[in-house]
Amino acid sequence: MAQVGYARVSTTGQNLESQLEALKNCDKVFQEKVSGANNDRPQLSLLLEFVREGDVVLVTKLDRLARNTRHLLEIAEFLQRKRVGLKILNLGIDTSTPTGKLMLTMIGA
Repeated sequence: MAQVGYARVSTTGQNLESQLEALKNCDKVFQEKVSGANNDRPQLSLLLEFVREGDVVLVTKLDRLARNTRHLLEIAEFLQRKRVGLKILNLGIDTSTPTGKLMLTMIGA
C-alpha cells in the first residue's frame, strides 16, 4: 500500500511548497502547475494510471483535485473501481469509509 500525493497550483506564479510539505510523508507525489478548470492534466492522468489496489491518494484540499462536482465524482469513482482510497487532508475526508464517501459527495456538490 502506497500513499500517493497530488499537488497542484493554477499558475506558474504560485508555488507548491505548502502542499508538498503536507504531503512529505507520501511515497510518491505528482505535482503540476495548471488550472483546475482544465480536466486534461498530465500529472493527474499519470497518478490515476500509477495507483494500484490498496493505495491511497492524498490531496491537501478538494479544489486541488477538481473544480467541479462532475469531475470530482468521476475521479472518485475511478479510484473506487481501482480500490484506491482518497483522503482530503484539510477536510478529514477518507473515502475508504462509508461516511467519507458520503461527505465527499455532499461537499463536492
